[in-house]
Amino acid sequence: MKYNLLLVVLFFYCAARAQSSCDYKINVDTQEEIFKLTQESLIDFTVGEKKTIFVYFSLMQQDSVKSVVLSISLNSQEIPPLICYNKKSRISFKLDNGTFVSAPYLGVDVCARQSKQENAMHNSTSEASFYLDSLAQERLSTSAIESIRIGSLSTNFDLKLTEVISNEQLANPIYPKEFFINTLPCIE
Repeated sequence: MKYNLLLVVLFFYCAARAQSSCDYKINVDTQEEIFKLTQESLIDFTVGEKKTIFVYFSLMQQDSVKSVVLSISLNSQEIPPLICYNKKSRISFKLDNGTFVSAPYLGVDVCARQSKQENAMHNSTSEASFYLDSLAQERLSTSAIESIRIGSLSTNFDLKLTEVISNEQLANPIYPKEFFINTLPCIE
């Protein structure tokens, strides 16, 4: 009996701690509406003299619909390619356990925003949401990501994720491969 009580207390402590580690950009949870959006997390980057690429994920829940939000920022001396998404776009994940997960695009056809400021590189930013069904959520919550394929309207981008992103400019290390394992509890 003593051990059962200890296990229950430990469970609630761990559950409360997991919830408190969620970092939300938006968190509305009322009787009329549920809308949650986690802060962006860096997933991959390339920094060079002539171009930089940053790829971010965040998770979103709108009522019962859960999705991963992909944000891509491209900066280049030359005009970067225009990334567009439509109903055929998707993100595919290869997991460390050998399984695959596919998340279809949610939304209307959309293309990246491009800009060029004086004495700066050309910039292209895109943001898109991809639907996570219950099977995708289950698989992503139990296995780290090995690689990602982003299927846009005109091309595919393949990313092989690193274990950790860490340097003196980051307050805390980032673990891209474990993004879903660490963040999915925030929208459950």
